[in-house]
Amino acid sequence: MIKLVFPIILLIALLSACSSGAVGASDESLESRGYTSTARLVSTDWVLDNLENKNVKIIDIRKNEDYATGHLPGAINYSYKELQVEVDGVKGMIPESSLVAEKLGALGITESDTIIIYDHVKNLWSTRFLWTLAVYGHEDARMMDGSFGLWEAQGKEISTDVISYEAVEYTFSAAANSALIVNLDQVTESITDPAKTVLDTRSADEYTGRDVRAERGGHIPGAIHVEWVNNVAEDGTFLPAADLRALYIGSSLDSDMEVYTLCQTAVRATHSWFVLSDLLGYENVAVYDGSWTEWGNREDTQIAQ
Repeated sequence: MIKLVFPIILLIALLSACSSGAVGASDESLESRGYTSTARLVSTDWVLDNLENKNVKIIDIRKNEDYATGHLPGAINYSYKELQVEVDGVKGMIPESSLVAEKLGALGITESDTIIIYDHVKNLWSTRFLWTLAVYGHEDARMMDGSFGLWEAQGKEISTDVISYEAVEYTFSAAANSALIVNLDQVTESITDPAKTVLDTRSADEYTGRDVRAERGGHIPGAIHVEWVNNVAEDGTFLPAADLRALYIGSSLDSDMEVYTLCQTAVRATHSWFVLSDLLGYENVAVYDGSWTEWGNREDTQIAQ
């Protein structure tokens, strides 16, 4: 009997650890879609199962007034309007890491928390925030597939309780990854480099210059066009990997290329960054943060129509 004591104690300890708030590494319900990685994506059911997990912080990235009308139970609000600032005359740029860290701390987020993000537009703004956290180095951030619209359509609980946590001093736990951002000079150089390409995620009218949202319209010479909204199904969930792969391979976007995504202000661009990087396993994908707001408002950049 004595020999059995230690194994029993070890089993009890392991069971206790599993029920103490530990966060699972992935959401098995997504595995059937064939993604390269689901480490940064979870289903609505996974979120439902983790609503009481103290190590999980759910962030509603919608506007304050939308949050007030109803949100996921336990969710805290970090409006997407705070995810972009003006830098050197270019609007829509990523805020400095200190500003993001200050906001996270004010919301009571700690470095060890698993952050779950959702929005109202097919994870459009969620990917912007996920990319921001990846750039600056939060260890564990994920998005809820299908966003708030799917949660609501499934009849899951919605709360109007305003949630707040005690403020903390937040410091990013992982090293910053500057390779996830490219600038105007790098994009300019890519025009003549066959190993690099620009992926334009805007609408067809923006790409061809019929819809002009800067001083000049059109696209960067040689840019491949795949509109971001083609990444998702009608319910806002990401398409299976086979469909996504056919979409991008059909557009001549080779996985061996170094890919720079852009849109108007690098929001739609982050959506496609996530699809290529996580769901399809492209190894060299970065976001042109200045995007068309910078490129189209200059007089010295090359433009095709």
